[in-house]
Amino acid sequence: MRHRPVIARLHGFCLGLLRRFEVSDQTFLILLATVVGVVVGGGTYVFERMLEYAGLIFWTVLPSLGGNRTLWLLITPCIGALFLAPFIRFFPKDATTDGVPATMEAVALRNGFMRWPSSFLRMIMSSLTLGSGGSAGSEGPIIQIGSALASGVGQFFRVSGNRLRVIVACGASAGLASIFNAPIAGVLFALEVVLGEFNVQSFSPIVISSVVATAFSRAHISHGQAIHTMTYHPGSMWEIVFYALMGVVAGTVAVIFVRILAWTEGFFEKRIHLHRALKPAVGALGVGAIGLFYPQVFGYSYTPIYEAVTGQFSLVMLAVLVGMKILATAFTLGSGGSGGILCPSLFIGAMLGGACGQVFQAAFPHMVTDAGAYAIVGMGAMLGAVVQAPMTAIIMVFELTNEYTVILPMMASCILATLVQKTILNGSIYTLSLSRKGIDIDAGREIGILSSLRVRDIMDEHFTAVPPGASYESVLRKCLTGTSNYLYVVDDDNRLEGVISFSDLKEFVFEEGLKDLVLARDLANQNLVCVTPDESLASSLNKFSFIDMEQLPVVDRLDGKIEMKGVITRNQLLRAYRQEMLKRVVSQDQRQPRQPLY
Repeated sequence: MRHRPVIARLHGFCLGLLRRFEVSDQTFLILLATVVGVVVGGGTYVFERMLEYAGLIFWTVLPSLGGNRTLWLLITPCIGALFLAPFIRFFPKDATTDGVPATMEAVALRNGFMRWPSSFLRMIMSSLTLGSGGSAGSEGPIIQIGSALASGVGQFFRVSGNRLRVIVACGASAGLASIFNAPIAGVLFALEVVLGEFNVQSFSPIVISSVVATAFSRAHISHGQAIHTMTYHPGSMWEIVFYALMGVVAGTVAVIFVRILAWTEGFFEKRIHLHRALKPAVGALGVGAIGLFYPQVFGYSYTPIYEAVTGQFSLVMLAVLVGMKILATAFTLGSGGSGGILCPSLFIGAMLGGACGQVFQAAFPHMVTDAGAYAIVGMGAMLGAVVQAPMTAIIMVFELTNEYTVILPMMASCILATLVQKTILNGSIYTLSLSRKGIDIDAGREIGILSSLRVRDIMDEHFTAVPPGASYESVLRKCLTGTSNYLYVVDDDNRLEGVISFSDLKEFVFEEGLKDLVLARDLANQNLVCVTPDESLASSLNKFSFIDMEQLPVVDRLDGKIEMKGVITRNQLLRAYRQEMLKRVVSQDQRQPRQPLY
């Protein structure tokens, strides 16, 4: 008798347990969230050890071989980036889908399906980038790593549909919570950024996974308060005005930061004519050049942030480090290095806040008692603006510093910074990155699917037309005998002049003597809402909300004329969406086991 594979037998055992104990859907999700928390907590431990050993090799072992220390500062990031080349060369797709945007895309467009083996590739590449001094953070990679591992757990248990999305969000929450020792921030990040929605069903498993991963991390990784601070006391109630002003400044700097990152990414993609496997080394050389003079920009250490909070930097140094960290991070991530954006945002915010605090303290010494509080608030303001997640930023900074006395000014500053950035850019660094690839996360999964379809794919070229000079009686007869509630007034050149709905005819039904005087052009509504054949169905769906009609004309605008091409109905649009969703589900099912475990 042939033995069944171990995995198949394990599936059968789990299925038997679930059926035996009649586990409910919510309980099943919580059990999976617990498994995800343990798996991601273990992944965080491995990743932390890899970062530690990579840093030891690049900054202790290699310099011990001899040579000039200045030369090592310059080339060490470049050496680490060169080690990325084989991975980018042989795994181009997995190696270049980096961080939080990849997770958001998977959740929004692929129901949470991710290639879980790519998590190990991300661990290696991020360790090489960060360990060699690349200016980025460890949280972006661990969020992607945690999400991919969670997706693997979901696929192992044959979870499908919306439940896999929740499980992936659990992985993102567990990853961020365990790496930052910030369980509440992990939960809020998963809800605010990854899922983009809040409901009770998803909240419970996300909390469970975050708690379990943090507990696992605390048991195996030496965690403490990341940034030690003193207790701050506001000098005056009017000081809140200065924090608000700093929020506006932080929002503006966040815009500059995001735009420089986007510009650098485009520059390396279009202007640096090298194989993309070698481009990270070019960017790393720029990081090394900056690090020669300002070594604080290297890596993802909290030490410079602590020094800013405790007032160990001058005003000039703080201002310079804001610009240098922006450039170093742009060089690292724009060239293709692997890392996250949260830690650099905290660094820039701390330097910016410290600088603002020193300026305010010099100008109003009786009102501003300590510039260090502004550095803490600046961290939250910058982070909230960059990722467009103010609640996550507020709670994360609180968990990192354990400083509650600045919570009120931080709330004001974070919200203002977020509003300023959103007003100018209308998106977070993650959604803007996806938008450049043609993916609209903010509009939702449905709009994302409809954006890939065009009106010409589903429009009906058959429609009921009447000439502009047709009488009311002939229009009414055509409306009553036809199959459509809409008549389109079209001239001999096929030019659309207006549309008549059945409701437009009601006011004339009991009018005597007007039937022969009123013509089709008089009945037509000329305030037209039209779509074009090349327009996306997402745009068409949006236009349906402008007007109470079940049908929209499809037109071509040529030489100032509106030429009628056909019609599109709301039902056609929704049918196209359902068909496309079915295709994606079938495609996903082909990649996953067909029968759900539970």
